Parts: sequence; structure tokens; C-alpha cells
Amino acid sequence: MKTMKIIFPVILSLIAFSSVDAQKKTIDGKKIKEIKEWKIDSGKRTLSELSKYDANGERIEQIKYETNGSQKERTVFEYNANGKCIKETKYDEFNKLEKTTVIEYNSFGKRSKETSYDAKGKVKSVKEVEYITE
Repeated sequence: MKTMKIIFPVILSLIAFSSVDAQKKTIDGKKIKEIKEWKIDSGKRTLSELSKYDANGERIEQIKYETNGSQKERTVFEYNANGKCIKETKYDEFNKLEKTTVIEYNSFGKRSKETSYDAKGKVKSVKEVEYITE
């Protein structure tokens, strides 16, 4: 039973990341520039989220919208030469800096540490990731 508890989340993660990776790169061989998500309520269609992608297929910006069309929040993503997201900068509805998260990776290319800073550069939180293998 212990093996099943470990394998199931790993399989789900692989499926999710495979879908995201395939989704962010291309659709029918064409590079994705933007993905728009629409909310449909009582026949009215309103934009709820917009994601923008660079030439490498990496998401560089995500904007979430209120139902009235105004911006709820915006996040900008930065990547290193290996295509790993190294920084996420989040802005509020007025495009005012809310927080910045710096992401570090271990020698295997896996996330190892995330440090979040407030708008003034003060550390808000630190999260470390530990990988335990057989």
C-alpha cells in the first residue's frame, strides 16, 4: 500500500506536467502566443485569464480578470538559459508590485528553494524542497 501512495501522486504529476509542457509549446505544430480563458455566465462571455508566451513557448505573463473586465492580478515570469522559471513577479489590480518569488534549483534541475519578497524587498517566506529517493 505504501508503494501505491507514492506512485499515484508521481503519476498524476507526470501527467499534469506533460500536459502543461505540451500545451505551452505548440498546438498542431504552431507556437502558442496567447491563451485566453473565458467565463460564460448566463450567455455572457467575459475574459477571466490571459497567458502570454515567448518564442520558446514559455509563459512570460499571466493576467487574471474580474468579472467586470478589470485586472485582478498580473504575474510576470523570468527564465534562465535552461528554460527554468527563476523569478515570478506578482502585481495587484493597479499594477503595483505585490511580491517577488525567486526560485532556485538543485544540481538535478529540480526546484530546491523559493524565497518570496514583499514590495519593499523584505523576505516574506522561504520554502525549501527536499527530495527523498530509494
